[in-house]
Amino acid sequence: MKRISGIPFKNSVLGKTVFFHSMLVLILVSLVSYFVINTVSRGLTKEARSSVDTMTEQAYHTVDVLLRSTYYYFGQLYTNDMEIFNAMYGDDFSGMQSKRIRDKLVDLKAANPLIESVYIYNMNHDIVFSSESTRNTVDSFYDNGMTELLKQGQKIGSRGVFIPRRERFSYNNTPVEMNLLSIIYTQFKQDGASDGALVVNLNQKTLQELISKSGQGISRQSMIIDQHGLVLSHSDPQFLLKNIADELYIDEILHSEHTRGQISVSIKGDNYLVSYLKSDQLGWIAISMVEETSILGTVIMVQRFILGITGLFVIIAIVIAFFSIRAIYMPIRNLARKIGEGSSKPPHQPHANEYKLIESWISHQEERVHDLQNSMSRYRDASKRELLKEIILGLFKEDPNNLKRLHSLGIDLSGGPYLAAAIRIDDYYSLSNRFQLKDQALFKYAIMNIVDETLVPYCTAELFEYNEDTIAVLMNMAKDQPNNADAYLKAFHEVLGNIRGYLPLSVSISFGTVVQRLEQMTYSWHQACQAAQYRIIHGTGTVIPYVPDMSQRMPGNEYPYQLEKMITDQMKAGNKQKLRALADDFFETISEYQYEEIIQYLSQMVMMSERIAKVITDDDELLHMDLSSLSESLRQWDTLAQIKEEYIRICEKIMDFRDNDFSLRGVKVVEKVKKYIHSEYSNPDITIDDLVKQTGMTKNHVRKIFNDLCGESISQYLSNYRFDKAKELLIQTDYPAAKISEMVGIANTNYFYVSFKKFAGKSPQHYRMEHRLN
Repeated sequence: MKRISGIPFKNSVLGKTVFFHSMLVLILVSLVSYFVINTVSRGLTKEARSSVDTMTEQAYHTVDVLLRSTYYYFGQLYTNDMEIFNAMYGDDFSGMQSKRIRDKLVDLKAANPLIESVYIYNMNHDIVFSSESTRNTVDSFYDNGMTELLKQGQKIGSRGVFIPRRERFSYNNTPVEMNLLSIIYTQFKQDGASDGALVVNLNQKTLQELISKSGQGISRQSMIIDQHGLVLSHSDPQFLLKNIADELYIDEILHSEHTRGQISVSIKGDNYLVSYLKSDQLGWIAISMVEETSILGTVIMVQRFILGITGLFVIIAIVIAFFSIRAIYMPIRNLARKIGEGSSKPPHQPHANEYKLIESWISHQEERVHDLQNSMSRYRDASKRELLKEIILGLFKEDPNNLKRLHSLGIDLSGGPYLAAAIRIDDYYSLSNRFQLKDQALFKYAIMNIVDETLVPYCTAELFEYNEDTIAVLMNMAKDQPNNADAYLKAFHEVLGNIRGYLPLSVSISFGTVVQRLEQMTYSWHQACQAAQYRIIHGTGTVIPYVPDMSQRMPGNEYPYQLEKMITDQMKAGNKQKLRALADDFFETISEYQYEEIIQYLSQMVMMSERIAKVITDDDELLHMDLSSLSESLRQWDTLAQIKEEYIRICEKIMDFRDNDFSLRGVKVVEKVKKYIHSEYSNPDITIDDLVKQTGMTKNHVRKIFNDLCGESISQYLSNYRFDKAKELLIQTDYPAAKISEMVGIANTNYFYVSFKKFAGKSPQHYRMEHRLN
């Protein structure tokens, strides 16, 4: 007991476990007990109810035999016995006849213990014969009650076959009170009066004793009532001759269509089981009433016994559960204690129970194992990727150590022949802007799974992410597969179809030529990368096999300068339709070139367009940035069609900008021309073409804008500006006129003298002298 009491139950697994198992045992035993009690109770209750039915049936048959036999026997005598007939209707009776009639009546009474007395009434001659007395007159007969009944005539018929009576009369001067059940056999005259009758009086007490004998062993009340609810016989004499039709259960029995049945009633707080049987001919009903506690006593006793046994078993089960669980619990408690003592920083909350402590410790260990597995997995994946990268970059040698590395990392590339392929995700930069990094990683993982499963019939494949938009595929070709380009095309087209079916993206696949050794895989990979560049021509969602022309240096193709000049001229003129048509021709022309030439010529075209844009617009940040970005990202675009559309979009944007603000740009054009004149007027070689180049527009267009806004031509403005500068120099310096002529960009001194005099109205010397004097 000391050891038991020493175990802490507060926050203890033992206490909780014992409580749980105790409740479980209690619930299970309660269910079993309920089932047993319910089954036994129903069986015993059914048996008790059946015994009540049997008792009622026995009582019914006893009464039925006695009453039916008595009724029919005396009915036969009434109709067939001449002696009784003469007694009822005879005229004159001698002493011997009277004695013979009385003796017959005495014999009839003695033959049936139920019969108390037998009368014969002869109303015509005022005579009554009785088994209990000598012949009397009707009025002097001791049973006045019966005499009064017979005088009622036909009304007797409404009283039924058996008429209950309580009478007081004297036998041999001895007063007697008796409960009788009378049967009257009579006929009525036309006036309704009876002229003769045979009366049989049954002893109700004797009848009740016979009924009670049929139900010995059960405490009950038994009764016989007629169809009107009048009590003919009852185990309690005080109910005799009472009409109990007002009782609810009697009313239910009287109005029931069934000839037999059982009902439960409550009378003065006690519950009774009432069983009844109806006579089908004589109109009486046998009823037995049994208090339920008297017949269900056995049931209650059995229930109490089962509950007692159940309680005992529950206590035993709880004790056994306690010691059994304790035997299991103690090793767990010791383990938890060791964990708590062995951990300097236990990963659990203070005051945690043993299971919480162990669970926390196991979770901590699982986390450590999981972290270790992740580290190992990342290390293995990284090692595998590095080894595959060595193979395609030509750093791998087929020596025993490297072959062992292949085997340890699960890379199946033994045997050959081999083939390398590059899978590039189309429109990757748009995809990267629409999806997060984790989604992009899932897409790549899905692509590798689809490729791996699709290529199973063709080869053994090893895949890894080469860079952000490219997946490298190293294929160990199956020996039984055709070793030609058509077979590879079929396999890769099947891959493309599966990727389109399962993912919201497309890829392009390029592949090199077949090599026989793993060390040669680098050649196949470089060929696949060269073929991948030609997606710019073939388009997205395609399979591109390597062909030798891709790596051979071909004679350089001539750059389409004429198309370039025509495109830039249309940019200056603002003709979008012609610019688009010329751009189509330019891109169609370079599509026949090799990849490096295409990129080079596109860069040159974009740079020239950017230069023109800087001339015809001033919004460097808005417009030039687009062209600069296009020039820097040429290799990132998937197809020439995409580059062309982007180029045309930017050019049209530049032209729209110029057209939407023509007047402002006209002022800016004039300012550019003037600014150039102001800085370069001293240059004698300056021409109109030099000035027009600063605007990026055509010569005629610039001349018109300048003349409209300034009211003079560009040549006039340049000449006037030079002479204004010459005036300033004549006044502010002592330089000779020839020197000043050179300083303002007029190389011909004579021309300067003549032109200055026209401009100022004086020669240079006179102009200087006049202004200095002033």
